[in-house]
Amino acid sequence: MEILIKIFTYLSPSDRREAGQTCRRWCEASNHTAFLENSWLVLYRQPFDVNVPPVRDLLQSFRHFPNVHFSRVDFERIGNFFAHFGPHIQRLVFDACEIQERDFTAILRCLPALRALTIGTCRDLFMCGRLFEDATVREQLRQTLANVRELSLKYNHYLSDAILYRLVEIMPALHTLALAGSRISFHKGLYRKFYPGDGKQPSESVLTFHYVSRLIEQRKESLRALDFGDTHVDDNALEVLAAMSPALCLERLELYSCEQLSSRGIGTLLTVQAQHLQQLNLARTIRLTDSCLVQICRELTGLRVLNIRECRAVTNQGVRELVQLPALQVLDISHCAEINGAAILEGIASRPNRTLRELRLRALNLCEHSIIAITENLTALRVLDLGLCLHAVSDICVQYIFRNLVQLTELNLKGCCKLSDEGLTGLGMGPTMQRHEQQQQQTVPQSGSSVDEPVRPSTPEQEPPPLQASNAPMRISLRSRAEREIVEAAERKKQLLEAMQRKNDLQSVTTGDGSSAAFSGYSIGRLKQLRVLTLTGCNRLTDVTLLYNFKLIELRELHLAKCDQIAVDGIRALVQGCPAIERLDLSECHNITDRAVELIVSQLTRLRTLGLQHCSQLTDFSLDYLACHGKRLREVDVRGCQYMCADPASRLVNLPLLATVLPHGSCDSGSVFPPYNEMALGPAPPPLPPTSPSRPSMRI
Repeated sequence: MEILIKIFTYLSPSDRREAGQTCRRWCEASNHTAFLENSWLVLYRQPFDVNVPPVRDLLQSFRHFPNVHFSRVDFERIGNFFAHFGPHIQRLVFDACEIQERDFTAILRCLPALRALTIGTCRDLFMCGRLFEDATVREQLRQTLANVRELSLKYNHYLSDAILYRLVEIMPALHTLALAGSRISFHKGLYRKFYPGDGKQPSESVLTFHYVSRLIEQRKESLRALDFGDTHVDDNALEVLAAMSPALCLERLELYSCEQLSSRGIGTLLTVQAQHLQQLNLARTIRLTDSCLVQICRELTGLRVLNIRECRAVTNQGVRELVQLPALQVLDISHCAEINGAAILEGIASRPNRTLRELRLRALNLCEHSIIAITENLTALRVLDLGLCLHAVSDICVQYIFRNLVQLTELNLKGCCKLSDEGLTGLGMGPTMQRHEQQQQQTVPQSGSSVDEPVRPSTPEQEPPPLQASNAPMRISLRSRAEREIVEAAERKKQLLEAMQRKNDLQSVTTGDGSSAAFSGYSIGRLKQLRVLTLTGCNRLTDVTLLYNFKLIELRELHLAKCDQIAVDGIRALVQGCPAIERLDLSECHNITDRAVELIVSQLTRLRTLGLQHCSQLTDFSLDYLACHGKRLREVDVRGCQYMCADPASRLVNLPLLATVLPHGSCDSGSVFPPYNEMALGPAPPPLPPTSPSRPSMRI
């Protein structure tokens, strides 16, 4: 057992779960207490009753669950479930659950090891306003919950000062307080109405910053993280928090989607918290300006995580200063319209950096030079998001990514429509790379351009030339533009397939980096550690990309939506080269047939989520293949598949774990696959309950 546990420490959680299916001994090793820290028991849309499965079956399990997540669960009979598992539960989440005060109190009494508690959108629990009203109950819970360090009360519209006071009172060791999305009143005019007299008693009706600040004042020596995201927090409120220093030493501050904030309040608070703050989230703070960002870069020298996504007032002037953050590991500047490639060239990509691990640049007006500089100077990147950089990401850029960023675990190239098979495979890109490097040595990039002048995307002359067709006499084509594009794509695919065949005939020596002597380009096969790949909207990609060296054994999540030239041959190569895929999105891939679905569900044994939205050739045979082979499927999206039956869930009743089936005509907003036009991925309220019926399930 000791040897097995030592071996399993080198595996990812997904691989350990698969290894645990081998035999009982390996199952015990995979469920060792050393591996349970990041394992969650999830009950989704399930009535909680100890007399019926799955809760009844869980009571017979030999395992313990340190992390439990209840989502849209109706608590009916809790029985002795928490008495049995409670002493081992460390993190507990209630998301949009129907639970009463009596049951909630009984649950908390059984959790002496609890470290983090999250209560989100639980309307029934707070609506009555009498939660923990009994002082005796609060004293008992205070002794039980003495180790709770994190409390999250996000998006609870019936939360009041009195309830918040009682919850904080029973958690004496509180370290983190999250009130994101709560209806906090910051207007001082409410104080006279709801706080008559000395104002020491908490209000039973509303939640006000007047009382929240008093609680923070009482716990300022122990609090290390605050979350006021998606609230109306203003500059005056931040000045109140700043006045609590130096006793208040925040390490993490969440202020996303706070429209009332400006540089005045943010700058005041950051000045007094500069020595301690490590994580700062200001996404969608539309009044954040360059002056505040410059202050952040010059004062918060220990900052490790910075998120300024969708801060429209930030320009190149502020982003250039990000190079002054020596400890920065995670940076998100996506969807900032005023930022272009000049800021990247003169800022974070101006010199080598081995600290930055995650960089998100979605929907920026970049250029080829800036992306190449990123690949050459930020070689320690693990996550790179270049989605919706429509004019910048080309085959040349992707070749530099494959050559220099071999440690990537997540790569997002969504909507980069200039990408083609040559860039992903490297076929024929060797001479092009050499010519491009020679041009780079002879010319100087536009790093010295002015701030107001955007860097223009690469000109057509800088793009790699397409594969030349055979010498044929000039003819006048009477085809339409769409027809010409189809013919050109077919010809390009034919030439690439011939190149692959010549490579096999020549038996060129393939090196360990995924390149070859005859074809010296770099293929995506170099990214051996890649786990998440997004190619949504890259409609120039064909089966050639999947046929040539697309072998990523660590790949867990793949998005190929709107890649409508992917067909059965590419899917056959995909399931052989990427056997560990758990989430696959093939929405609007119109060449996907029932045979392709059969290959997917029969070969990808770990598949849990499958998106087939608007795949126009699929029929009920695909549902039959899912019913026969998709034993681990959790969610299937077949919206827009017009040749399928109106109720696909009725044909999938034998799948024990299937939780959600989105049928044709459904507009369910709770799908794991977001809409294609989704631009902002910031924090948002939990989705509404689905309109279509689906089967409840248990997820571990």
